[in-house]
Amino acid sequence: MTVKELINEVEFDDLLPYLKEIIVGHFDNIYAFREAYDILRGMKPNPEFIGKVWIEQEEDWVSVQSLDGDSWENELAKELVLSNNATLSKEEIAAHCIYDITFYGFSPAEIIENFWKSHGTIQSKMERRESIIQELTVSGSSFTYKDLAYLLQVEYGTRYDYHSIANGQENRLAYIAESMTKYQQLDLSRYNDAVVCIRVSAQYPLSNKALEDFKRNVRSWLNYEDIQFGIITEDSDCKEATVTLLLNKQA
Repeated sequence: MTVKELINEVEFDDLLPYLKEIIVGHFDNIYAFREAYDILRGMKPNPEFIGKVWIEQEEDWVSVQSLDGDSWENELAKELVLSNNATLSKEEIAAHCIYDITFYGFSPAEIIENFWKSHGTIQSKMERRESIIQELTVSGSSFTYKDLAYLLQVEYGTRYDYHSIANGQENRLAYIAESMTKYQQLDLSRYNDAVVCIRVSAQYPLSNKALEDFKRNVRSWLNYEDIQFGIITEDSDCKEATVTLLLNKQA
């Protein structure tokens, strides 16, 4: 069985309990593993690549070899080779495979970065905050610099980026809302305001219903009085939508 065949045979919700055992302490990134799973499901393995993934098991310890340093098309083409004593379910094997595949990032093109961690010098924090304000107030954005200037003064905050992963034009924001509300575990009490920025192509606009449903779901999930929503309309042929969420603590 190849990695691709394995991933096609298991559902993300069924492998999730095993993934949680692997990523203890990082449950805020569960949604990113879900995105990676859906990307892998939609990709075709390299038909010319030949390789193997070695899986060993010793009591509660599982080792996966040769699955974290190649293109995803090649990783999907690799044959799974289990040790003779392995008693792992398909779901548990899939959880370990997805964890290893995403070791350097949750998509082939991007590694999710956190620009709002509280460590570092005051100067570097100010530079990061200024950078993200500039990012969210580019041409085509409904945000102005004045809308987001207060971010320079927040006590602390964090950033998450979500991707709709090929779910059809009308379901893009619903997929992201589910990533937030179902597949992410956050201590929302640590923050008291939020910025939500949606990016879409002008060629594939959002319907009013999809946008209002998304806003309603996010407001219900966060339950903050202060939430700013904005949209960046880009000149691109990308069918997908992305959302940047900034959670902030104001003094």
